[in-house]
Amino acid sequence: MVRLGALALVVFATACSSLARLETPKYASRIEKIEMPLQSLQQLVVGSLPVGLSGASSNGREFTSVNFILDQGTYKAARDALDRYWARILVLGDSRPYAVEVFVTREKRVLRGDDFTYAVVGHDSRLAKELAARIQEQLSKRREDRNIIDDFRVF
Repeated sequence: MVRLGALALVVFATACSSLARLETPKYASRIEKIEMPLQSLQQLVVGSLPVGLSGASSNGREFTSVNFILDQGTYKAARDALDRYWARILVLGDSRPYAVEVFVTREKRVLRGDDFTYAVVGHDSRLAKELAARIQEQLSKRREDRNIIDDFRVF
């Protein structure tokens, strides 16, 4: 009987920890209920990245941007900047409606030994919200369920 109680406690604790990992962190921005085909959503996300795409996961659900800086309100490639950012955008959900999470990580150039390298300093929720707003704007521009036959007018 004690074993069953211990087993139930372990299963409960594991389930709770799994649910805790599903929550969106405070520094991330999330867009819910996206009713769009996955391929179209993927193209929209790639087009919304600040400077361009650095990499994507094999399943097409995680996108990483090129390192960038914010210079007078515009995004530019970071090159050898002292502070730089990069964005990670996740497409969540097995089917429609999808959700999108946007993370922006800040890195700082530091000297380690004889070489300069970048170390993660933290996350930028303001830039994450800004990128999420760009994606939301692109979502509102596109028409869902576009039907070329019905929308075509002869006269």
